Amino acid sequence: MAESANTLSRPRVLSGMRPTGKLHLGNYMGALANWVKLQDQYECYFFIADLHALTTDYADPSRIKLNTLDVALDWLAAGLDPGKSTIFIQSHVPQHAELHLLFSMITPLGWLERVPTYKEMQENLSNKDLTTYGFLGYPVLMSSDILLYQANFVPVGQDQQAHVELTREVARRFNSMYKTSVFPEPEALFTPSPKVPGTDGRKMSKSYGNTIGLTEAAGFVVNKVLRMSTNGQRVRQTDQGDPELCPVSDIHKVFSSSDVTSDIQMRCRNASISCITCKERAAHSICDTTAPFIMRREEFASDRQKTWEMLQDQSSKAAIKAEQTMQKVREILGVSRNYDKVSLNFAQKDGLTSAFFLVKNASDFKLPPVHRALKIRVIWVKLVMSEGIILSQTGNFVNFMPERELEEPFVTTKNKRVFVSTQYETGNDGSFRFSIPPRSYEAWALLCWDRTFFLSDFVIPQKYYSQSFAQAKKSLKKDEKIPVTIRKDGERFLLSIHGSDPVDVTELRSNYEPLM
Repeated sequence: MAESANTLSRPRVLSGMRPTGKLHLGNYMGALANWVKLQDQYECYFFIADLHALTTDYADPSRIKLNTLDVALDWLAAGLDPGKSTIFIQSHVPQHAELHLLFSMITPLGWLERVPTYKEMQENLSNKDLTTYGFLGYPVLMSSDILLYQANFVPVGQDQQAHVELTREVARRFNSMYKTSVFPEPEALFTPSPKVPGTDGRKMSKSYGNTIGLTEAAGFVVNKVLRMSTNGQRVRQTDQGDPELCPVSDIHKVFSSSDVTSDIQMRCRNASISCITCKERAAHSICDTTAPFIMRREEFASDRQKTWEMLQDQSSKAAIKAEQTMQKVREILGVSRNYDKVSLNFAQKDGLTSAFFLVKNASDFKLPPVHRALKIRVIWVKLVMSEGIILSQTGNFVNFMPERELEEPFVTTKNKRVFVSTQYETGNDGSFRFSIPPRSYEAWALLCWDRTFFLSDFVIPQKYYSQSFAQAKKSLKKDEKIPVTIRKDGERFLLSIHGSDPVDVTELRSNYEPLM
């Protein structure tokens, strides 16, 4: 069944974590728990930022791959679902590094030096030499991570807001400098993040050595909580305490029920409970929360190879989306990879130069519509598609019969039947109208060129049209062609089949995955 327009047009979210080993409770409550909820509301991309790990751990990268797998196992155990989200490894999508390099050409040095976390991290990690180009430029890499997927929102804490603002500035500068709108300016998505103190009362952080692991065994959790600081309160059991000053009370607020938390606070204030008992109950609340994670992690960890293969598959999926963005960026910056496109880069009409590769010269505009459509289709098949995709025409025609030939399907190297057709923008509603023979196709490639002579190619898998197409065939006469419309709606493109409810196909532009 075709997906609804509402499903396809969900806002896109992107976020990532550096692989520093197994996650702790602060990672979970500060980010991961929220990510799990976002999966049902947004189109989510979550990546393990192994390239970012190298900005601080370049001297000893021996554990990065192992840590990457540990993070993935913790994510899966906590509820991230590769069926709902794209979960991938940053370095497995080389377009991250490519866009980072290109952005570094246009990002002023002063923007990087004023990022608050730059000096803060140097002070906190004083045992490491961070006077490197990579460390200074990590916010540009972060901007590349976000903009590569044209994310609408980035879930962050308040301390990361500066990075999102820098990303917005990079997007704004690129769009302005090259007179384009490739990159949307993402918004920070702030979500409630409860305070999870470390065992010493400071923020839970591996650099402080005060963490409690998300999937740590119950015995270790109890021992760590029993050693937690109470901020110097209640030296004697008869001393009254103030829960608002005690880190253990913060643990209760996050992991214990409201009834238990209220009872603990009341008994702390009137000195009717010992600190040991309070800590034991806090530890048990943590263990009750993490017990399901531990079981699920053991399940996933029993076949680590399968988890790694999932990450590779998901990284390939992410790379398809990333490549769509990079094709546009390379064209803009003059570093596109196909030499043949150079001669097709401009079209002359009425003395004006219009961008793109629709036709080679003005004489093409004098061709009859059918011949012109045929030529555009040939250009698309031979020059526009990504290298490595081969479409061949079925049938063997001695005479030139463009009307007939335009209806003949193409086949891919995997014998998928593909219908390819092209239409010029008609009417004032920005619509492109096709007539498709009532035959079986694994995909449609609908080529739409507008009044500015810009070509948008939509490669549409069968699942997007099969149901409506089948209904249309029943309602029309035998062998009658089926009317299909692609209509512009602001920045979106909507597909309708013989008056069916529209389906958003915006994200299917230059989407060649169904042809592979």
